[in-house]
Amino acid sequence: MNFKHLVGKSTLKEGITIHRNYESFFESPKVGDKKEITLIFGDYQNTRVTLRKLNNIRQHVQIKYTTKSHVQFINWLNDIFKATKSGRVGEFLEFEKISTDVYQLIPITIEDSHNTRLYIADSMHYKSLDIADKDLYLGEIESIVNSIKFQIDEGQSYYNKKLEQAFIEYSWQKEGRAIPELDLKYDFRKNGIQIEVEFGNARSYYQDYIKFMLSYCSRQINLGMLITPTFDFANILCEIGKQKALLRGRKSYSGMMHYEKAYKEFTYLKNIFDMPIVILGIDINYL
Repeated sequence: MNFKHLVGKSTLKEGITIHRNYESFFESPKVGDKKEITLIFGDYQNTRVTLRKLNNIRQHVQIKYTTKSHVQFINWLNDIFKATKSGRVGEFLEFEKISTDVYQLIPITIEDSHNTRLYIADSMHYKSLDIADKDLYLGEIESIVNSIKFQIDEGQSYYNKKLEQAFIEYSWQKEGRAIPELDLKYDFRKNGIQIEVEFGNARSYYQDYIKFMLSYCSRQINLGMLITPTFDFANILCEIGKQKALLRGRKSYSGMMHYEKAYKEFTYLKNIFDMPIVILGIDINYL
């Protein structure tokens, strides 16, 4: 597991804030403490920076580089991430852990993203899949996901639209009623598989399970499938959304559903399901 940071103006000047889910990745110090870590960048150059955990309400973990010894590193950041410096959103800095407190930095620029596509990074399968040609249709879904190009400055609405277009091209039914009696609409359905694509608010995805169970109990489907971004991809989309919101003068941006949340919660929810369910986590595949 690597850490991908969406580069912003503060990244090019002074430091990075670490998401709480990656505190263990960086072996974060205790609240109020700090330590030094080594970052390897460019042509095997390195710099020592400060990793600290603030004694504030949110207990932020930060990487800071603000002294004269960091000038070379800051210059490298500004030289690599010219698009971010000019005001574009969507370049990344990936951290690969080499050893304790040593990290290799991998820049992902606008140019690097041109051939990048989505892929199925993780999956969870519950109960046997007693469905005709299941491998064919699971393979078809993988082809649909792989057909979506990653656009470096696009948010969740872009991917919802592109996935919708791709499913329609593969002749999936779109937004029909889960059951005729209720106005609950599924996203896509074909040959006994019902799919819900969830890039939205993390608090609303439970309704997807309700639609699966209604459709299954009325014998309209054999399998329910939830497609959602991985935590990494969701975090990237959230950061893009936040930066775009700030550019538009908005102060907030709502969170997003992700695969790891669905996987964790399903371990507690699974006993209420008497039907096959698959959860897919999609991510960015840097070619």
